[in-house]
Amino acid sequence: MNKRDFIKHLAKTYRRSQRHYDTAITEIFEGLQEKLAAGKEVSFLGFGTFYTRQHKGGKGLNFKTKQPVEYKALRQAAFRPGSLLKQAVRRKKGLFR
Repeated sequence: MNKRDFIKHLAKTYRRSQRHYDTAITEIFEGLQEKLAAGKEVSFLGFGTFYTRQHKGGKGLNFKTKQPVEYKALRQAAFRPGSLLKQAVRRKKGLFR
């Protein structure tokens, strides 16, 4: 399911306009990006935590040319699911119902 399908599902289920959910989801994602870019964690109680982790650089090998390659350290976004989300997935029921 992609973003557009998800918005259609929400609009049909909760009887609001697709524009309402499109705006809300876009603003939420923009806010997440801003906070993660600033190195902050974003937690939703029971749902999970979005955070960044640092992967250190190192040396590798290019398999085609057999030449050593160095790669830089980088910061990467990550997600740790919360207890309610884990339970909802296991039971295959709604998250907060």
